[in-house]
Amino acid sequence: MTSADVDDRRALEMVHAVLSAREAPVGVTPRELVWHKNKARLYRYKRQTPPTHRTPVFLVLPLINRAYILDLRPGASFVEHLLQQGFDVFLLDWGVPGDEDRTLDLTTLLTRYLPRATRKASEAAGHVPLTVLGYCIGGTLAACYAALYPKSPVEVRNLVLFTTPIDFSDAGKFGALTKKGVFPVEQLTSTLPLVPGQMPDLGAKLLSPLPTTIGTYMRLWDRLGDNGFDLAGWQAMYRWVNEGVPFPSAAYRQWIVEFYQENRLVRGRLEIGGRVVRLGNIRCPLLNVAASTDEIAPRPTTRAIINQVSSTDAQEIVLQGGHVGIVVGRAAKNGLWPRVTEWLTHHD
Repeated sequence: MTSADVDDRRALEMVHAVLSAREAPVGVTPRELVWHKNKARLYRYKRQTPPTHRTPVFLVLPLINRAYILDLRPGASFVEHLLQQGFDVFLLDWGVPGDEDRTLDLTTLLTRYLPRATRKASEAAGHVPLTVLGYCIGGTLAACYAALYPKSPVEVRNLVLFTTPIDFSDAGKFGALTKKGVFPVEQLTSTLPLVPGQMPDLGAKLLSPLPTTIGTYMRLWDRLGDNGFDLAGWQAMYRWVNEGVPFPSAAYRQWIVEFYQENRLVRGRLEIGGRVVRLGNIRCPLLNVAASTDEIAPRPTTRAIINQVSSTDAQEIVLQGGHVGIVVGRAAKNGLWPRVTEWLTHHD
């Protein structure tokens, strides 16, 4: 076989890999629906045996991504790992909003969705406190929730944050892109009922244009020649990256203006439902997980939470890697996940 034949064959494999990625099996861990409101769904993952830990883990995901990122596929699922370690696991999937959800804002999610979802999870588990674990924007919401509702309707026993932006005074490239006077957020959100999922994704890719666009396919080309290449794993991640969720305009405007542009959270000026969100109200044990080379949530945005809370037990784990890689990458299974479950076990 000539080198040209090899290249032609690899080109066909590459096209097939990309086009068939949309059908990659993801989020397959068995679960049951516990509660729903509008598009949001609360799931409880099924266990073969009763949990060995008394504190369930309640997962809060970002609004702009598919929730299956923490249950990507068998062998590469944080949910699966938690179940294997004996935890009862709940996940709040925000769903996919429609044009009718244009007025849905973060205030509504924090005052009408999260309190009800946590109460339902607690009731299902036997009326017990919860560990609330948030990822990215979901972590920001989880922190706000823990500050607003530290004990009621459900006690937040522990708060765990994965690559979560808190202080937006130095938000890196994304902060520069969304700066007041630069980013037309008011015009955008007053025109569109939903901010298309491709827009936040484009913004993320603009932070490192070549590696996240052409580089993706160049790396795939090279790795297709490796007999040990995990194609199914690549397809699952490629599907997630390119399967963004639209952002309700009201929530997006609040996120950009009140968090990025005005940095109200750490300044003690963020009002939710008529109440100021005071991170100092968080007194439960805190685990803050950050990535050293995170361009979506750079270190200045993630490190602030440690000094903002009143927790006497506040620990931080900083891992080498990026925003997604440290949470679901190949190294996460032997790196982050065991450290998190060890911490959770100690704080059960």
